[in-house]
Amino acid sequence: MIRSLRRPAVSVALLLPLVLTTGGAAQAGDRAGRPASPVATPAAAPVDRAELEARARAIETAIELIHVTSVPGFAPATQSVGVIGDDGFSLAYVKGGAVLWLTVDRGTLTEENCTEGAIFGTGGGEVTCEREGGTWYRSTAGSHEYALAKDGYVVRLSAARDAVARDVLRGAAEAAHLASDQELDAVLPPLRERGGVRPDERGDIFPGREVPDNRPPAGAGG
Repeated sequence: MIRSLRRPAVSVALLLPLVLTTGGAAQAGDRAGRPASPVATPAAAPVDRAELEARARAIETAIELIHVTSVPGFAPATQSVGVIGDDGFSLAYVKGGAVLWLTVDRGTLTEENCTEGAIFGTGGGEVTCEREGGTWYRSTAGSHEYALAKDGYVVRLSAARDAVARDVLRGAAEAAHLASDQELDAVLPPLRERGGVRPDERGDIFPGREVPDNRPPAGAGG
């Protein structure tokens, strides 16, 4: 069952600057009004796997759980990357005011437990569940998600109903896959930006905002 992020909830306002920054460059033309030339994609350079594993550990996420997807019109908001549960993974994809969450956490999903647990990032409400091919479609009055049960973990694509249509959500679920080394390099926060910050004070993910330190005070019993 998906558990809450161990950091503050992400607001759309925090994610939008990333989209505006990246999207503007792609759509801008030159001063003569001609469309901008497409950016050439260089051959993928080798990525240090040991560094990728260290970057995943730095955000307390198991590298073997990290998935990505492709959603037409949506851009990954890499500052939203975080951990759920003990070592799961979360990443938001945004388009205008719409937010689509990709989350992965350890667990199982069956007919018996499919209605258990809230839909991630979109509030509460009674959950209904239906089988659709190799996935489960879970929904409430205001939110919905597609969930794919894997070997010991569950991949979920979640969004508000009025923000992301069901067919878009389905396409995101169909495109979800284990991240390649190049994709890991693109979404994982670089180690050099962490500056020794504790995992429970990830200011590099949300500048100026820290997650609560829930550890017991020094010397406390228990």
